[in-house]
Parts: sequence; structure tokens; C-alpha cells
Amino acid sequence: MYTVYPAARVGEAFALLQHSRHIGKVVVSLDPQDGPVPVRNRPEPPRFDPDGTYLVTGGLSGFGAATARRLADRGARHLALVSRRGPDGPEAADVLSDLAALGVTATPYAADVTDSAAMAEVISRVDASGHRLTGVVHAAMTLDDAPLTELTDERIRAVLAPKMVGAEVLDALTREHDLRLFWLYSSFTTAVGNVKQSAYVGGNLFTEALARRRHGTEPALAVTWGALGDCGHVAREGLVPSMQALGTSPLGSREALDALESLAASGTAVAGIGRYDWARMRAFLPALTTPRFAALLPADGELGGHTRQDLVAALAGLTAEEALTTVGGTLTEYLAQILQTNAARLDPKLPLQDYGVDSLMAAELLTTLRQRLDVEIPPLELLQGGVTVTDLARHVLLRLGVRTTDTANG
Repeated sequence: MYTVYPAARVGEAFALLQHSRHIGKVVVSLDPQDGPVPVRNRPEPPRFDPDGTYLVTGGLSGFGAATARRLADRGARHLALVSRRGPDGPEAADVLSDLAALGVTATPYAADVTDSAAMAEVISRVDASGHRLTGVVHAAMTLDDAPLTELTDERIRAVLAPKMVGAEVLDALTREHDLRLFWLYSSFTTAVGNVKQSAYVGGNLFTEALARRRHGTEPALAVTWGALGDCGHVAREGLVPSMQALGTSPLGSREALDALESLAASGTAVAGIGRYDWARMRAFLPALTTPRFAALLPADGELGGHTRQDLVAALAGLTAEEALTTVGGTLTEYLAQILQTNAARLDPKLPLQDYGVDSLMAAELLTTLRQRLDVEIPPLELLQGGVTVTDLARHVLLRLGVRTTDTANG
């Protein structure tokens, strides 16, 4: 007698095979009637027109400059880089030198993106160069963090203008151009809020609305970026540790732009790129308790989805054996999700290799432990032969520093 599993449940099939008394009698079916096998195509990196010009506002510093370099890496040979200080900006010389070394003609422009006449002049000069305007990236921004009650009208306008007026100016001036791309840089704060960035949030929401308005008739993509760790405001102000404490792991600019290339091929109008520990962030951001985030967060009753603090609290007052069993149950749930099977089918005392756990699955399990419990387990401890879920639970308990009733009384 054979048990047939569709390909989409291959993890469960192999897990059951480990315990089958009839070795070889678990079959993975590739019959189309079982439903399509989930396959996601990896999009090819975009290639940009070497004869066109790509205009990048905020392109002479920070993440705007990183974006300009990526455009160059993907074939763009002509860039128009706009900032208020133009070539006199503190990072401009290095940016222009790097691009020249790549064989790119990068022209700096000192212009305010909110000044329609100034931007019209920039675009006119681009068109006159013989290399038509082909794409726009709006990365310019201004920050002035403070509670709303402390902000004056002037301070609010200064933050709103680059986002709102700048985006509107670029949209209006390029309507007659045959653009290949129109990217607007937004922020994850538009989804969760920030009590000290109300104007910045408002400005970014406008850029997202503009992208949706253009979508379908003109190219448009608004990207709600998470924290970036190697350039821009977070890196410049040394905010990486505090962002990590809140549950936001900053991305490197290269990794972020890799993700942007995939998004650009998806045809969506607004999308986010970032790395987040949703369970941890929920403790700091009330907005995450609203229904719109329900699909991203573990249910309150599921211990496996809780934060490190939740698990430590659940272990308080338990004996060493009870604590080990509790943590083992949590780790079994994690492993079951990776294997796509039911946790009840897994024996925490059997070696992980008996379930077909390979190096990729092990890496996913270690990442889950780090993200959900803030526990680091060296890969070698997991990959050595004979390691069980119970063994792994002992490592986790040690790193959590939990005092059980046995140790407290001893």
C-alpha cells in the first residue's frame, strides 16, 4: 500500500518516510490534477538604456547616490544628479568620481526639486544633450524630527515640500516624455506611523498616492523603504543599534536595490522593502495590533510566535524538565513549519537529520530562532551528527538564561 502526496507537500512526505515501516512506499505525485507545484521565477536584472538619461533627485549623496551607482551597474551611461547644492555637496565629488570610473557621464545639477522652473531647465538641458530623459528616481528628502505639537508651519512645510511638491513637479514635467521608469522613494513609517515624523509620513503618503494615480497609464513605483544600514539617515546618525532593538534589521544598500529590481519587474504601484521582526515590533508600535497587520503577526495564543520576553515569562516557575519540554515544543513547531508538516508527527528525541533537515533548512531554523527569540546558535552546533530538537532546546534555555525552580531552590 502506497501513500501519495502532492508535490506541494513534499516536506511532509519525507518526514513521514522516516517513520514508515514500509520504506519506499511514500510517493510524491507530480500529477497536474494535484494542483500546480509552487514555482517562482527569478526575474532577470533590468538593463537600462545606454542612450537615455536617468534623472535622480538626491542623487549626489546617501541612498540616492547608491541608486545612481546601481543604474550605472545595469547599463545606464548618462545620469542627471540633482540636489540643492549640486557639485558642492559633501559627497558629490566622490560620487561623480566613482561614476566616471564606470564610464558614466554623470552631470550634477544644483536645483531645488520643488522649484518647477529650475527643474524644467534641468530637463530641458537633458533633452538638449542628445540623450533623452528616460527615467526618474525621486530620492530627495528632508527630515526634521519632533513631536507634532513642537512643529511650526514653516518646519512642516520644509519636510513636506521635497516629497509632495517635488513629486508633483516631476510628474507634471515628464508627462510628455516616454519614460521607462518613475520611482518614488517612500518609507515604512507610512504604514506604522512615527510620532516624531508626522510631516515626513504625510509627504511619503502623497508619493504613494501619486504612484497609484499614475499606475496603469504611466510607469510608477513607490517603494516604502525600511531602515538602511550603510548609507543615508540611519547610518549617518548611528541609529542602527536602536533600530535593531525595535525589531527592524537594517538592510545594506546592495541588498535593498537587489530587491527593488525584483519589485520593478512585478508591475505593482506601491510595495515595501525591509527586514522586520514583527512580533518584537508589536511591543513598540500600537499600529501593528490593528487588523491590517494580522497576516504578518503570530496569534496571541501561539507561544511559538511570541518574543523572547514572552517565552521567558512563560517559563517562569517551571522545573528544568518542564522548561525543556516547553522550549522543545516551541522548537518542534518551528521545525514543522519548515518541513511543512504537523508538529505532532515529529519526535523531539530523533536526530534532525532523520527528518531530512539539510543545510538550507538548518539555516532557516537558525534564522527563526534569531528573529523570534533573539537567540544565536552557532551553525556547527546544529549541523553536527545526532543533534535532536531536545538538544537544541537545551542550547536555547542556556542562552535565554532562565532560572527554573530546580536552580532557584538549589
